Amino acid sequence: MGFSFGDRHRSRAAGLAGTTGTKNRVGVNVIGMKELNNFMTQFPRQLNNPKNLTRIFRENSKPLQNKIKQKISGMPFKKGSVGSSILEKSVGFITTRATRRVGGGYVGLRAKGAFSNKSGKSGFYGAWIEVGRDAQSPTYKWGPAKPFIKPAYEETKRNLMANVLIDARKVMFKESKKLAKFGTLGYS
Repeated sequence: MGFSFGDRHRSRAAGLAGTTGTKNRVGVNVIGMKELNNFMTQFPRQLNNPKNLTRIFRENSKPLQNKIKQKISGMPFKKGSVGSSILEKSVGFITTRATRRVGGGYVGLRAKGAFSNKSGKSGFYGAWIEVGRDAQSPTYKWGPAKPFIKPAYEETKRNLMANVLIDARKVMFKESKKLAKFGTLGYS
């Protein structure tokens, strides 16, 4: 299963880096969705919902998140420092209102909510590190691009595609146990 995301972003840098910036619609093209849909149709209506699809994609994205963190930890920064704990902590599976509606999300650098700039753990500047001078920003003068998200995706793409049904089985087994324990009224 492969993922490609829409191109509607607030800034070119955010669009290229895959961080915050979806304007009003999220376009998701999932290759291999037919197999996942066939798998999901075997379950009752309570389990075949967008919330469980989001759980499946969250579970499936963990190798990609770990690879992005690994790329960040070995990346040289200014003044001879290596890695950025702030960027590493901000990597995660992100959902928006639109992605929750259809059952999806994306992997990127969190910059909102608990990861706002006030908290000191925001990953907003990762977009400019990813694209470098191509950001075309009048206020930020960044150096050359040091991509870490796209190479991590390219390295883990085959693993993500191969393991989507395995992760779906794991998540749906857990959810079906929860349904059996609580019944249809207690399951949310």
